[in-house]
Amino acid sequence: MLAAALLPAMRTGRDLVIDGVVSARLLAAVATVQDVFVTWDRALRPRDPWYRRIPVSAAATTDDPGPTGRGTAAFFTGGVDSFFTAVRHRSDLDALVYVHGFDVAADSPIRSEVTRRLADAADGLGLPLVTVETDLRRLSEATGVPWLDHHGAALAAVAHLLSDRFDRMLVPATHTYRHLEGLGSHPLIDPLWSTERLRIEHDGADATRVDKLRTLADEPAARAHLRVCWENRDGAYNCGRCEKCVRTGVAVRLAGAEGRFATIAAPSLRAVATVRATGRAADWHDARTDLVRSGANRRLRTAIDVALARHQLATWRWTRRWFR
Repeated sequence: MLAAALLPAMRTGRDLVIDGVVSARLLAAVATVQDVFVTWDRALRPRDPWYRRIPVSAAATTDDPGPTGRGTAAFFTGGVDSFFTAVRHRSDLDALVYVHGFDVAADSPIRSEVTRRLADAADGLGLPLVTVETDLRRLSEATGVPWLDHHGAALAAVAHLLSDRFDRMLVPATHTYRHLEGLGSHPLIDPLWSTERLRIEHDGADATRVDKLRTLADEPAARAHLRVCWENRDGAYNCGRCEKCVRTGVAVRLAGAEGRFATIAAPSLRAVATVRATGRAADWHDARTDLVRSGANRRLRTAIDVALARHQLATWRWTRRWFR
């Protein structure tokens, strides 16, 4: 409850009182979690809400570690990051965990396909898939907390729900250490949600997307079921047209694995040049750096240059509005 409710309480400025028993370690870490969120650099998302520090208390605390050796699990969505974590730690893992209601809505037309494919992927990796269904995202929407901020705490809440089965949970990294952004899942924050019973770890920030895809190119389950799309246009598993699909298609090409992933289409140069890069466009800058170093595919590098120039121009135009 504490992990799920903290950011909504900080957003609305309300005291958070837990009428129950809370981990002493987690309660002690709450001050640091609040410090991080209050001082994030909001330059990339200045319209998103700010947070304020609030009092947090509980009826009682516990430092009971519970039985040891309960097992290790990793969150799994079928994406590049979670597949990489699953493959890299396969020998240490006892299960993969997918949460219905986080990235695919309950009424989404692709829900059944995603469920089937993730089960097949987990089976191909030789691991059981634990599925959890939640409407926790509604709490974010009701309190005005962006999902980009809340998803890490939401994952932690699910991890604690499963702490009777696992004493270690891996959260796949979105960004590398080089390109860290102020997101809800972050190497600074994820471990702070740990308790005496459960250790939460942020995994994979040491590898770029291209590095991860090179690893996954030799994994049949990833080649058959890789899922990267959030837009799912026309009900497609991967639409092949959104920014993330195009970006992944470029990364697959740079990894030397074009054509090896059945669900990832190769984007045209026009699609690359006209894509709307998001955030700091970190993966696009990494892709350009790889191409400059290798001297390969000048046409692709030019298309990426055009996309980055358009992204920079859009950023300047947006910034100018704040100084008028």
